[in-house]
Amino acid sequence: MRQKLFKPYLVGCAAAAVAFQVITFLSSGFALDFRLAIFLILLLVNAHYQVISVENKSSFSITFPLVFPAIVFFGPAWASVIATFGPISLDELELEWPIIAFNRGSLGLAAGVSALAFQWAGGEAFLVRSLPAAVFAYSLINHGLFMVGDFLRSDQPSPDWSFLGNTLKTIVPSIALSALFLAAYARYDVLGLIGAFFIYVVVRSGALLGHLESNYRIALIRVLLRAAYAKDPTLMAHLENVAYYSKRLAKACNYPIWRLHILDEAAYFHDIGKLEIDDAILKKIGKLTPDEYSEMKSHPTRGVEFLQEVPLPRSYKGIVENITGCHHERYDGTGYPHGLKGIEIPLEARIVAVADTWDAMVGKRCYRKAMSVPEAIAELRRVKGTQLDPELVERFIEIVENDNQHKQPLHALNQSPLHVL
Repeated sequence: MRQKLFKPYLVGCAAAAVAFQVITFLSSGFALDFRLAIFLILLLVNAHYQVISVENKSSFSITFPLVFPAIVFFGPAWASVIATFGPISLDELELEWPIIAFNRGSLGLAAGVSALAFQWAGGEAFLVRSLPAAVFAYSLINHGLFMVGDFLRSDQPSPDWSFLGNTLKTIVPSIALSALFLAAYARYDVLGLIGAFFIYVVVRSGALLGHLESNYRIALIRVLLRAAYAKDPTLMAHLENVAYYSKRLAKACNYPIWRLHILDEAAYFHDIGKLEIDDAILKKIGKLTPDEYSEMKSHPTRGVEFLQEVPLPRSYKGIVENITGCHHERYDGTGYPHGLKGIEIPLEARIVAVADTWDAMVGKRCYRKAMSVPEAIAELRRVKGTQLDPELVERFIEIVENDNQHKQPLHALNQSPLHVL
């Protein structure tokens, strides 16, 4: 029922931001200053790294610190406009228009309310209390609106409060960086703001804010994929296809944006446990014996155990283990290894299960030829509700039929898992 409120909520937030800007401009006047363009340019440069204000539910953004000098010197109306249009990126334009409108509107509202909180707390004359007040107001509005929207479109019984908890960790660095940008702008005008921004970018590109960790993780994934290829070239192709199909299905079912690239990378690990399965079983042409089948069924558990030794970031760990350990659970509860049923199965695992089943059917295997697309679609419909989530099956079939209609390739080998939304 609440999913019906999702799009009206998105549009309502965007409309509220526009109304806020109109009202504040009418009350304070419309005085255009060329320096406002510098704020927009720097935010657009920053958007190359990050589309939304909190990526992966925990990382730190400089959207607010860049907006803060505009809050102090140009007031609520311009701060709201700059926050609305500054952090947008080309990747975000691929999303549905209500989501784009919400992302823009939520940031605009957050910045505008933050500016009002700054003035209410005493403004520049009482910076020790007005700056924290502005940061708290921005975080409360921005992330509060985001949590409500995510709750309305998800099938989870309650909001994800961990998101808000992780966000609180960014309050102190946001206050500090806001003070730095304000001081640089107040002392050296736009040159100070530009200088502070690029100093920060240099720092962020190093290990202090995770760039080296990200490169290390990416290299680790590639090493594991090379190991998979060495053991079984068809297994590597299967991992790539499943990651590609999973990401497309996740987008179609409104999987949270900040987790999408995590799911994309995590899907590559779904069959990593097969590295520990004997080749004689993996490549057997005939029917497996009961003992061999039992051995094959151990690969989800083996995969989770294998990944315990891999230093994955905390934000990745749960999603990777959900996919690796639960992608063979069945919707009717007869799957393995835990016998989970329905929505007890993590959403990520249900998504990957559909993609995994599809590629297993349309891909050529050593023990059978590939199915045709119509045959595979018919088989998906036959097993929906028993093996697979029925809603996800229909969403996936829509994707496949649309691809077929526009003559797009149904297979996608060597897709990059590194594209971050």
